[in-house]
Amino acid sequence: MAVSRSIPLVALLAALLAGCAQQPKREEVMLASLVATLGGSYDNIAQSRASSEHPALRMMVVPVQAPGVGEHVFYVQEMAADDARRVLAQRLYVLNGVPGREQAILTQLDFNEPGRWRDGHQKRDLFRGLLVQDLRARPGCDLLWSRKAADKGAGKAQAVDAFVATTGSGCRAASRSTGETLKVEQRMELDADGLAVFEQQRDAAGALVTGDLADPFFRFVRRADAPW
Repeated sequence: MAVSRSIPLVALLAALLAGCAQQPKREEVMLASLVATLGGSYDNIAQSRASSEHPALRMMVVPVQAPGVGEHVFYVQEMAADDARRVLAQRLYVLNGVPGREQAILTQLDFNEPGRWRDGHQKRDLFRGLLVQDLRARPGCDLLWSRKAADKGAGKAQAVDAFVATTGSGCRAASRSTGETLKVEQRMELDADGLAVFEQQRDAAGALVTGDLADPFFRFVRRADAPW
């Protein structure tokens, strides 16, 4: 009788252990939430109306299938808000989780032939043939994402899926006008309502070259017209 009573208990413990083993890791949950939140159609028209320092822009951050590059890949295109034919920037974002930590790395990649991928948000199958050799890395410019800490003094509830990201100290870029190497600082803030993007560039003496604004963030609001 004692043996027969122990069998259900052993089976229950085994089931509980199996259930624990199948639960996703915290870093997997965080990455899935970030991937689901990042994609979108954005603009900063409201900010532009209030500030002459910020031109009106539209930005598409579109998930694409690019198996030759990574699992979580986004095509990014910035345009003038009043003229989608004026494409100002194109790049790829690739997201990867950080093993054992509730963080994710966003790698930024530029295209060797931007015209070939222009308006990729409207033809997402194009990226299935994308290869690593079609891209240029930005060494030192990866963004480290983590969950945004609650703002205790804000007087409102913290969004569940709110994230912040920063680059390390090694991000560099060449000046378009002089070719001088500039130190780049980037930050991002993301939640269900929008994406805020901060970038400043400094010369070797530490003087600001770009990003010297009263509000250095470009504050993009999420639109309801994402094409997927």
